[in-house]
Amino acid sequence: MPQLPIKNYVLTLICLVAVALGAITALTNNRVPQKPQISGFAFPNPKALYNVNLIDQYSKPLTEHTFNNIWTFIYVGYTFCPDACPLALTTMNQILGILEKQQQAKNVQMLLVSVDPQRDTPERLLEYTKYFNKDFLAATGTAENIKSFAKQVSAVYSLPEDRSDPNYLVDHSSSMILINPEKQVHAIFTPPQKATAIAEDYINLSAQYNSIK
Repeated sequence: MPQLPIKNYVLTLICLVAVALGAITALTNNRVPQKPQISGFAFPNPKALYNVNLIDQYSKPLTEHTFNNIWTFIYVGYTFCPDACPLALTTMNQILGILEKQQQAKNVQMLLVSVDPQRDTPERLLEYTKYFNKDFLAATGTAENIKSFAKQVSAVYSLPEDRSDPNYLVDHSSSMILINPEKQVHAIFTPPQKATAIAEDYINLSAQYNSIK
């Protein structure tokens, strides 16, 4: 009986090793929870909020402890915003409505953080957010404290130097930020923001989060 060349044995051995490694990799990947695909991005190693020092619509302190043991959707904007902010808060209200219908809203809160403390007093914030949903939270603060918070949630904004015109506009990012129950910046939803898609994303993200806790 003719013998196979040594080269053939080596090739066969390499193939068997490759198959074995592939099987091991597949099994390993199945054991490691993967981040769901979302309309934005989820942080693989989320960082916790710290030294949050804002004032809510009832003139009470809003700190990092506000985010303890609850999921929070945050939008950073201002109440005099003519387009992006009303649209975002409308979307947030729709998200909450979808989650309520699916009994997924029990541990969720919505928050508007204003970068325009000159005009957005607590009283103004209360009146504004009530238009969208009476349960929405709203907050603002000193310029320094707002800047610190915005940096932590990857929000950017730019106030005009001349604010003598009472109708001045503020440039700001339009992302929606999700904070998990450990006060960590868990995900960011980028425009265009669709309520149905984000609600589904939240359900998947929270389920994945709970599965490893």
